[in-house]
Amino acid sequence: MYEAILYGQHQTYSLKTKKEQEKTIKYNLLSNANLPEYTSEEQIKTQSEFINFARNLQDMPPNILYPEIFANHISEKAKAIKNLKVTILDKKAIQDLGMNLLLAVNAGSYYEPRVVVLEYNGDSNSKEKLGIVGKGITFDSGGYSLKPSQFMKGMKFDMSGAAIVCNSALAVAKLGLKTNFVAVACLTENRIGGHATLVETIIKSMNGKTVEINNTDAEGRLVLADGITYAIRKGNATKVIELSTLTGAILIALGHYMTGAFSNNDDLFNNFKIAADQANEEI
Repeated sequence: MYEAILYGQHQTYSLKTKKEQEKTIKYNLLSNANLPEYTSEEQIKTQSEFINFARNLQDMPPNILYPEIFANHISEKAKAIKNLKVTILDKKAIQDLGMNLLLAVNAGSYYEPRVVVLEYNGDSNSKEKLGIVGKGITFDSGGYSLKPSQFMKGMKFDMSGAAIVCNSALAVAKLGLKTNFVAVACLTENRIGGHATLVETIIKSMNGKTVEINNTDAEGRLVLADGITYAIRKGNATKVIELSTLTGAILIALGHYMTGAFSNNDDLFNNFKIAADQANEEI
């Protein structure tokens, strides 16, 4: 109930000319039920804060939330959080690192790419470090493998993985949880332009492998590949979880309210499933 109240207070991002008058709602929540041992009032408030912040980012139109602005929002939000290292990679830094798959997706865009890196070390006794990598396509036209117009609506949400990754990192760091992580959000548009990547282009990725791009609308796996390499090589991640709106086929398989999870590590998946069950998330 407490969570529902906090989520319900979320003010949807709006650019309407006529603003609705804000209402003040007072509530008293009385209960003799104990909170589950794995949560607390502080955790619920922080969780709700960053879930609602992620929702605001998702709601922003693509002409306002492009990679640089996305990165600025995260950087600004992180200023109030101690012990969280924030690194914003601009196009030059991305080029120097050889993140060429991300650059290939960005090639047709007016706006330069960004990579947001959030690092937190809350458990000095552990050598384990979780890498969480998010797909941040702030608008996906499909590139030269152009989407039909009816399928472009909603493509501003193709940055949802990055929004979730960044806000999860912010929440964990604010709560000071005993864990270590590096969060990597790869941000770009996927657009058509004079320099846009052509079908059958071959690109050398950050990990040194070459990739032939046969469908420019399969851009998510490209940016994630470089993001995962960064998390492992530069962030020293010992295990990785990536989050993305990767394919509409998952909606056909599972519908709109369940997440498809694929793993090559049973222990990692089982722990992930336990956490999802505790959060009432369908996996």
